Amino acid sequence: MSRKIVIAGFVVALLSAADVAPRSALAVEPGSAACKAEMQGVKKKMQESLTLLDSVKDAPATAKCPAFSAASEIAEKIRESAARCESADKRTGAVRNADDVIDAINASYEKWCPPRPGMVRIRATWGMMVTRDKLPKPLAAIHTCAGEGGTYMANERFDLGRLFMLGCPGIESPTDEQTKARNAKADLLRKKQLMLYLSRDKDGDDAKRLTFPILAADGRETMTDELFEGRVSVGEKRDLISAFWEPAKHGVCRVHVIWRVADAKPKLVLWQEATDCSAGAKTEFNTVLDRR
Repeated sequence: MSRKIVIAGFVVALLSAADVAPRSALAVEPGSAACKAEMQGVKKKMQESLTLLDSVKDAPATAKCPAFSAASEIAEKIRESAARCESADKRTGAVRNADDVIDAINASYEKWCPPRPGMVRIRATWGMMVTRDKLPKPLAAIHTCAGEGGTYMANERFDLGRLFMLGCPGIESPTDEQTKARNAKADLLRKKQLMLYLSRDKDGDDAKRLTFPILAADGRETMTDELFEGRVSVGEKRDLISAFWEPAKHGVCRVHVIWRVADAKPKLVLWQEATDCSAGAKTEFNTVLDRR
């Protein structure tokens, strides 16, 4: 399916949403006057994207690259509007269509715009340090561990909304009970922690903190709402979260864990352990639990 067909299909799916009757004059929520106006603006964004891509279909790669980048940014904005303003019965289809458009444009960018010599592309989540007053208000209200000096913040597409990763201070003096319950070495618990929230949009609306099932050092299943900064990633289908860390379990040097998230509830689907993490050697994991 071509980029143009995908985007055109997305246009048809969203145009009908512009006729939704308003329920509120001010609230930015599905059916509100604010959302009606925002969805009307989507028409212009989609036409802008179509025109932009059409203008470079026969152009050399040097001209395609900035057009693809701009079109991807437009598609991200369209997805944001769909996630925030579509009604419940249309939201899934609209957001998934936007994801397809974004992925198709990004794939075209990678095809026509290879990295410069000596550089490689990686998939990463980019974060920044922000002061508490710069957090989206719904998140600032529930992320109570953010210090006044600043906290780490990152967010990316996930499920039908956004996944926010927000930093917390580490534990200054972890106890044996804490290391065993979190199944993490004391040195790791002293470092910055990470809380994850699933929200409807970049404004943090309807944010819900994610709580993750893990295996404690003694093998029993327990829960934690903190992971470790720089050790968390999102799966390609945007419904999986994976992480790794150095556990407190004797004889294990690293764990690799995957959760599948549905309705803001992570389910533990894979737990793997490695017993040899020698420098320069490939880490081999043994699967302890597999519910995929």
